[in-house]
Amino acid sequence: MQYLNEADVTAVRQTDMPLQRTRTGYGSKLPTSWMIQLHKLYWHRVYVILWSNSGTAYIIVRGKKLYLGSFEPSQFA
Repeated sequence: MQYLNEADVTAVRQTDMPLQRTRTGYGSKLPTSWMIQLHKLYWHRVYVILWSNSGTAYIIVRGKKLYLGSFEPSQFA
């Protein structure tokens, strides 16, 4: 399991909410309205794995998941 290095984050933005992909609201790749930019290059959508009442946020970089851990996009300064 790889975690996001917070020092690599150069910007955070909130966009319109993407369409929900599941009827139940649970799943392994639920898009959020948050996007994170790494190294002033590409923007990456924040996704959530959500089962039961627990969720884990991550982004996909070069086909691999980077988990956000304690990084909270809304608190980025």
